[in-house]
Amino acid sequence: MKMLKNILPAILIALMLFNFAKAQNSSGKSDDNARIAIAPVIPEELMKMPQGVQEMLLGKMRQIIGLNGLSAMDDAPLFIMNPELMIISSDVTPTTPAMYTYNMEIVFNLADRYSGNVYASATQALKGAGNTETAAYNSAFKQIDPRNGKYKVMLEKGKEAIIEYYNTQCDLVISRANSLAAQKNYTNALAMLNSVPPVCRECFDKANEAAAVIGANMPETKVTVTSDNTKPDGDGPVYSSLDAVDLGDNLFLRYKYGKNVGVKTMLYFELINKNEEDVELKIYRIYETMLINEKGAEVKIEQMKIAEKASDNWLDVTLIPDVNTELVCEFPKVKEVKFIKFFIKENFFKFKNLAITN
Repeated sequence: MKMLKNILPAILIALMLFNFAKAQNSSGKSDDNARIAIAPVIPEELMKMPQGVQEMLLGKMRQIIGLNGLSAMDDAPLFIMNPELMIISSDVTPTTPAMYTYNMEIVFNLADRYSGNVYASATQALKGAGNTETAAYNSAFKQIDPRNGKYKVMLEKGKEAIIEYYNTQCDLVISRANSLAAQKNYTNALAMLNSVPPVCRECFDKANEAAAVIGANMPETKVTVTSDNTKPDGDGPVYSSLDAVDLGDNLFLRYKYGKNVGVKTMLYFELINKNEEDVELKIYRIYETMLINEKGAEVKIEQMKIAEKASDNWLDVTLIPDVNTELVCEFPKVKEVKFIKFFIKENFFKFKNLAITN
């Protein structure tokens, strides 16, 4: 009995230490996994759907990814989420107006962009009805709940597979990045190397070394940055360095690419923190962000998005060292961006002649 009394406290202490260690490991893992980027993608076979339907489906995938601890980035280089849609039955009534009805099943896959290997998936049955094809699809896709537990299970399984991929296929990642750099596709090469999460420490270090070599051999960009003057419209200087503007305090804003999606022009930037610690950045007066289009007309921003937050007024974000944070500006569709102006940290910062794809 005396021995049992001595053993019980030891067991309790061991259990407490185990649970504490488990909590610590889960916390760190969660923080690092949040830096894993997944691109929501509409496959070619679903491109025939109306544009508005595609946008709703993309939005649902972004929510599923973001709400379950990963980063939804449209240009994530290695991993994608793509849907498979199976129409089980469909009907169009002969009435006026006609009524479209669909019974369908959707499968979301978390996959390797290059090989197509699927690491995790989740399935949901949907029913939709409406007086147009778009309305019927949208009524079905509205039933997708990004907080559903099945999606959490899918993403948890996917996280483990992705970390295992980086730990076992690191040389392949670096080889692909070097191949892109050899083709002078420096942006995508560096994006691939920057996608390695810090939790994969050995691969993360190797990727940083490879990125440093590629960066040292890059030619100077031809993108024109900032205004012709050394002072902005507000008080204080405008700083610039190649294709990035210096926001001060070792923070930088760099242009990545732009594209037209339906009736929108989406401009993708990244915020870079070169400090050794996290930095809190607040961006006010977003509504003052504007561009000059091909006709010389001013076009006001509709919203700015950082991570999963979107606003036309103000946003705040925590910038982590060595982890670039995506910033997206959404405008009404334009053909050219002659000039864009931001108000950040009490200054106006400017870019000129940004390339966009239609």
